Amino acid sequence: MHPKALLDACAELVRLTLTFEHPADAVVSRFFRDNRGLGPRERATLAETVYTVLRKKLLFDHLAPSGYGPKERRLAILGFAHSQDEYARRANASVEHGPRDFLKSALTDQEKNWLDQCDTIKPDDLMERHRHNLPEWLAQPLKDQVGAGFWPLVESLAQSAPLDLRVNTLKEKRAEVQKELAQAAIKSVATPYSPWGLRIEGKPALTKLPAFTRGAIEVQDEGSQLLALLLDAKRGEMVVDFCAGAGGKTLAIGASM
Repeated sequence: MHPKALLDACAELVRLTLTFEHPADAVVSRFFRDNRGLGPRERATLAETVYTVLRKKLLFDHLAPSGYGPKERRLAILGFAHSQDEYARRANASVEHGPRDFLKSALTDQEKNWLDQCDTIKPDDLMERHRHNLPEWLAQPLKDQVGAGFWPLVESLAQSAPLDLRVNTLKEKRAEVQKELAQAAIKSVATPYSPWGLRIEGKPALTKLPAFTRGAIEVQDEGSQLLALLLDAKRGEMVVDFCAGAGGKTLAIGASM
């Protein structure tokens, strides 16, 4: 996709997400269904741009007024740039070329200069709220609770979540599924706490894998797996999930019962 078209799509998805009429993941999924011509790389860029805007919204709202054009475009530019910089850092690549060159080819000269000016701002020169990007009702209680651990926690919350899978141990063994994924060129490691989990490197297409289609794996964060394990539900008990979404924890709890 042409850089300008991709940036336009990012701006539109940011606009749709920031209405907050529906959960962000539902908005992103609906956008992908409505735009089936998007390839895997375009989908990844769109999703990471939107989630970066959400994670750093207070900072980006602070920087956006000095830019040009519609606000959602300014936010999309910042989200695109920061998400691609983070990807480059994880890959130990230079952030000076590649992703930034691709983005800047979609920008006007004014937008390029504005983005460069934003890059010169040092985190230490920002107000605390623009560094932690947390609502005030949450920031102070967290400081009171974790003390010196507050800023390391903030740094962790600002990162993209890993992609975790839960192996359906009623059907498969984790080690065997891991070998199967490796044969499909998908690297994974066992999750550090959950005995059911595998952590995937990158964002591969999982829905077409035989392991997925036969129900051996599903996407589920390790934290959700741990909730099911901590509940330790037994056969014959009744469990009510008052915060059920797609039912992933229900499946995990059902399997453990």
